[in-house]
Amino acid sequence: MKTLCKLFQVPEQYYYEKFIRDYSKKVDREVDFYLRNADKQYLCEVKLMGQGNPESADTIFARKSAVFIADKLSQQNKNQADELKVDWVELHEPAGYKRFNDILKKLNIPHAGFLGSLDTALDKIFSEIFL
Repeated sequence: MKTLCKLFQVPEQYYYEKFIRDYSKKVDREVDFYLRNADKQYLCEVKLMGQGNPESADTIFARKSAVFIADKLSQQNKNQADELKVDWVELHEPAGYKRFNDILKKLNIPHAGFLGSLDTALDKIFSEIFL
């Protein structure tokens, strides 16, 4: 999510992560990622589930996520997301990441369209994120 936000130059005040710790289980549960505009916040989910594991998407629908980013989605997952009004991005598709631009527009989140070299941009973003 951070990579997509940086790729589309979303100002940092319009996204954040929230780390959730479950002390009863002695393990860390997950990191929730949120996009926000002036009025609302939107829960985002990332699932890198690959082919043959479509039920992983069920958690997204159960948690009422607003945005769903996945490596690969079945047509059934896409249809279900559309029906439940969950915006989705399938990264496996050529230029599938560009769908994130439309989501940012729809949610009224400031950003810039991306027109550059994806490989060059990702190298720069990764060096920022993973330093």
